Parts: sequence; structure tokens; C-alpha cells
Amino acid sequence: MTDSVVKVVENYIEAVRTNEPSLVSLHPDVVGEFPTNTYRGAPSFLQALEPFAKIVKSIEVSRLVVDGEHCVALMNIDTLFGPIAFAEYIRVADGQIVYVRGYYDPRPIVNAHGAAHFPTASP
Repeated sequence: MTDSVVKVVENYIEAVRTNEPSLVSLHPDVVGEFPTNTYRGAPSFLQALEPFAKIVKSIEVSRLVVDGEHCVALMNIDTLFGPIAFAEYIRVADGQIVYVRGYYDPRPIVNAHGAAHFPTASP
């Protein structure tokens, strides 16, 4: 199971890195919770992914910690607004992401665009 969870998470990160949402395997009822917004359902999650992916210059994965269907991704994301340290808890079931909880300081993005104007999503 560990290898399949890693593959799903790596595809998710690559989708953000390349702004290619077709790489993400999301459960239809996926929930994504981030500092500025919560997204419920795959369409909502993917809609938020696109604007975030557009500000990403690069993603450095420091570590993936996997235990069964649970993964924590520790990353450094270089954005148009500077580097952001990022941690995500990702739950994968049956090859699909069912839950994502992102932890990061949203101030560089919010200060540049305003929280209401720019939907913040994760890698």
C-alpha cells in the first residue's frame, strides 16, 4: 500500500508543479482544508488548484512520511511571491485522495492578492 500512496501523492504534487489537473486522482467527495479556504468535492478542489499552480515556480519535496493510507508531505514551494514552507496531510483510499489538510503561512499570497480575491489551494 505504501508504494501506491506515494505514487498518488507524487502525482498530486506534479499536478501542482505543472498545472496539469488530469494527473490528480481525487475522490469525488474530496475535502481540502487550507488556511484561507475549505474545498468540498473534486470540482471545487480542482478549481482552486489552478490559480495556485499558476504562481508556483518550483516545488522541492523535503520528505514524504507514509503510514498506511496516510501521508505527510513536507515541501518548500517557491512562488511568485517568495518561498513558502508547506506541510500537507494527505489521506489516500483506493487510489484516490479523499482528504488534504495544508499547513502554511498564507500571508505572502494574501498580502499580494487579498484573501477574498485569490482562492488559495495547495500542491
